[in-house]
Amino acid sequence: MLANKSFKLLTLLVVITLLFASLIGCRPAATEEATEVPPVEEPEEPEATEEPEPEPEEESRIVIAIPEDPPSFNGAVTDTGYEQLVMELVLLGLTDFDAEGNVFTELAAELPTVENGGVVIDQDAWTMDVTWTMRDDVYWADGEPVTADDMVFTWNAMADEETGIWTSGSDYVDSVEKVDDYSFIVYYNAVYPGYRTQFGNENVVIWPEHYCDAEQGYVSWDCARDPLSNGPYLLQEWETGDHLTFVRNPDYYEDGKPYIDKILVTIVPDEAVGHQMMLAGDVDVEMWLTEMGVEELKDAPNIEISFSPSTRWVMRLVPNLAAKGSMDPEADPHPVFSDVRVRQAMRMVIDVDIISEQLFLGYSEPVWTEMFRPPFNSCDIPRPEYDPEGAAALLEEAGWIDEDGDGIRECHGCETGAEEGYVMSTEFLIYAEYGEALELAQQLIAEQLAGIGIGTELGMLEGGIMWSDYGSGGTEQNGNFELDLWDDGYFGSDIQDYLWSYYYSEAAAPDWGWNVGRWYNEDFDALLDEAYTLDEEYNLEMLCEAAQILDEELPHIVLWSAIDAAGYSTRLSGVQATINDVLTWNVADWQIVE
Repeated sequence: MLANKSFKLLTLLVVITLLFASLIGCRPAATEEATEVPPVEEPEEPEATEEPEPEPEEESRIVIAIPEDPPSFNGAVTDTGYEQLVMELVLLGLTDFDAEGNVFTELAAELPTVENGGVVIDQDAWTMDVTWTMRDDVYWADGEPVTADDMVFTWNAMADEETGIWTSGSDYVDSVEKVDDYSFIVYYNAVYPGYRTQFGNENVVIWPEHYCDAEQGYVSWDCARDPLSNGPYLLQEWETGDHLTFVRNPDYYEDGKPYIDKILVTIVPDEAVGHQMMLAGDVDVEMWLTEMGVEELKDAPNIEISFSPSTRWVMRLVPNLAAKGSMDPEADPHPVFSDVRVRQAMRMVIDVDIISEQLFLGYSEPVWTEMFRPPFNSCDIPRPEYDPEGAAALLEEAGWIDEDGDGIRECHGCETGAEEGYVMSTEFLIYAEYGEALELAQQLIAEQLAGIGIGTELGMLEGGIMWSDYGSGGTEQNGNFELDLWDDGYFGSDIQDYLWSYYYSEAAAPDWGWNVGRWYNEDFDALLDEAYTLDEEYNLEMLCEAAQILDEELPHIVLWSAIDAAGYSTRLSGVQATINDVLTWNVADWQIVE
């Protein structure tokens, strides 16, 4: 077999050779001389090459500037706004408000209502049970699921009489009971219209039972400085006085979010420096721009200004009705402010129009009542008249007379408990973070008060000191002030909790509210109690009557609105200022668009 194959192969080679020779003979000669055909070289094997590694994607990063370190990540304990800003980066509540005041869910799977059976009202006892169902796909950064145990733990820590704190609606909750891993019931001792955002909004989040130390207590626990995240970002580093670094949470429950890899919150105490960093592109976001700040930044090609869709912030004078250092206005009344006629005279002499138009550049408007947003602006509280002469006459009537002719009145028959001849002068403080416009307003108000014989000693404090909790030495919670000027107002669509916090008698207790002026009025308390129903029409009726009492008694002297605005880089999208929360309320939706 092998010989046969060899023979056939030899024959084939002979035939091919003869055929090739005949073909060569038929081609025309290119030249007269025969040319030598170069040998055919075997092609070289190509050298193996490695596939080039893809270029790593550039890490997306933005910078937010704030003027001071946040006190912690617990927005319910202090109220500078900066703790809420960082809290929104790392922790979630059951629900929150959007910029238009609508409630949306975070840890809650749905919003309980009367219609879906989540809210059950006992009409006879006037109590309410609310059943919440939580999402089952949210995890803490260590992999543990967020469950109803965390919710019950958080409530018990807040409600602890020794180490807890008052938050909106606390007084209306008897207990919180776990049903199963992802549902629980809140038992209310009365109908409470603010239940939808009680365990969310701008101040309250859910804390991890397995991570926070219950013995340290809600106000003081270490996890508020080093939080375990269940939100869109993780705290990577906190260098006090310089910056906080946050990195994207790869296990955030919303697929694909957040869109930005890293957020640097940098401490820039000087407002002017912050603006220059924005203009230079070194800072991407500034929260709470003042009117002057808006004017400085609004025309820059690399900056957008976001205004809140509605107004919340209202500047007000907060007089302490108790003597400085005391918290008992009955046993130890303030020598000047405990007489309502003095407070009325002060309001009559402050020219709000000049302040709004000249110092706040037309962005602010005169406001004289807490009921300034719909539907509460239908309460028909008339605007007070600017009347310096009438103000002076009121002070005379109240026993404050300038007998020595130095321009400052003294007590001559005053009814505040001040000694005869007590000089009508008071400490007058603002908070440092607002900036130049507030300083100028403070000076102008001081001049206007001096015009009717009320002397002032001007001063300034950091908001973190003014509004800190009682145990940390907060000047207002401890009663260590006489007259402060700052801004606030209610968020969302329910005003009851806001009014309770600032004006209800029980809210005067340290860390259980912000009735830091220590004003007590039983009629107001009763009306506000009546306004805690789900009947909006009846609520409005009760609240309008309560507004009349506030207008007569002036526990706060409400003056003018302040804008809520933020500056942000044009390379960002999704940033929206809101009165209902701090700017980072929707930080998971922010994107870099350059």
